[in-house]
Amino acid sequence: MPGLGVYRVLSRIFPRSFRAKLMAVLVVCTLLPLVGFVVWLLANNGADPSRLATGAVLALLVILVGILVALFLLYHLLTPLRMMADVVEAYFREHRLPELPEVGRDEVGLLMRGINCGLREIDNGMRELERFALEDPLTHSLSRRGSDRALHACIERAEQGTPLVLYVVDVDNLKPVNDEHGHAAGDRMLVDLVESAKEWLGGDDWIGRWGGDEFLVCVHDDLAVANARVQRWLRDLARPRIDDIPIRASIGCAKYRPGSDAMQLYREADAAMYAAKAQGGGKLVCEEGHCQPTHDIAPYAA
Repeated sequence: MPGLGVYRVLSRIFPRSFRAKLMAVLVVCTLLPLVGFVVWLLANNGADPSRLATGAVLALLVILVGILVALFLLYHLLTPLRMMADVVEAYFREHRLPELPEVGRDEVGLLMRGINCGLREIDNGMRELERFALEDPLTHSLSRRGSDRALHACIERAEQGTPLVLYVVDVDNLKPVNDEHGHAAGDRMLVDLVESAKEWLGGDDWIGRWGGDEFLVCVHDDLAVANARVQRWLRDLARPRIDDIPIRASIGCAKYRPGSDAMQLYREADAAMYAAKAQGGGKLVCEEGHCQPTHDIAPYAA
């Protein structure tokens, strides 16, 4: 850019001061011609009036040209400031990170480096805060807020024809495990549940902690295929773990139908989950209320 070219050239002469660059432009382009004209007048004191008039006209023209050159150079010398204003506005409007050239060692150069570094730090901090807001700190699944956002995104995909099945998962034996083995064992159970789910979930599928011991699982697949995967998951959860405590869960599912919204889909899956609990727990029940055959999971003995 021409402005940066002017800035780079003057930075070779005045590397550490932007004010010196401004003063140099003003002095060279305006004051020097004016001083030269005054010196010429003093040197030609008493000269022929016509000569003085001609000299005055030429001096005024030189001074005018000098002012125009000074305005041109100042306009381009201030280009880095306009660039900094543009990148700050672009970041806060479009979240686009700055790409300011880190040139110069004066106040402007330091400011450009500071804006680059500062906005990147702000962006990293905002991303970290967003991650904490959308991720459950215990299980590292999606949080309630993250699940809500992801569910609405899944509905948008389903409206375009992608199959979608929502599962509401409730751990049946968390309270007795907490009572007998302590909350650390209960927390470990929830972590194991999420980690085991991530082993079979697809790239666009997800699991989120809706609250307490209730989780949402979103699967982009046909109902029969998705149910088969969840049934295998239930059987895997029921197998003895390192601490010999199985995970017993009641699961309700709801298939997306055109026109369904996120909360309607959740209510259907939630009602199916309570139907699974009413049938003794440890089962998968779809919204129609029909129990899906699964491995027989005995209740946890407190």
